Amino acid sequence: MLSSILFLGGVNVTQLEKLKVRLPDTDNSLLTQMLEDAEADILDYTNRNVLLPKMEGLQRELAIIYYNRLGSEGEASRSEGGISVSYEIPEGIKKRLKAYRRLKAVSMVESKE
Repeated sequence: MLSSILFLGGVNVTQLEKLKVRLPDTDNSLLTQMLEDAEADILDYTNRNVLLPKMEGLQRELAIIYYNRLGSEGEASRSEGGISVSYEIPEGIKKRLKAYRRLKAVSMVESKE
């Protein structure tokens, strides 16, 4: 039995397979792109360079949210019939990601003219 992890476009195939269980009739390349976008947003929010294994569930959750938002790209938010929808990382996921956030250190450099 192989114990190695295969990669497809930089995304762990196991992640793709797990996501495929929840979205079975979806093209692998689209799901891979959703996972990559979710990873990039998570890494940006947490100020990290690598997705930790404990974040993988949140990555899949966010990828499903992105999949469900297909067709509404470019919108920041929408309100219809008293229902308001925001197109950012949902607050519930942000709260769970806060434990993994790192402080961002910014260095100030004076330019000499």
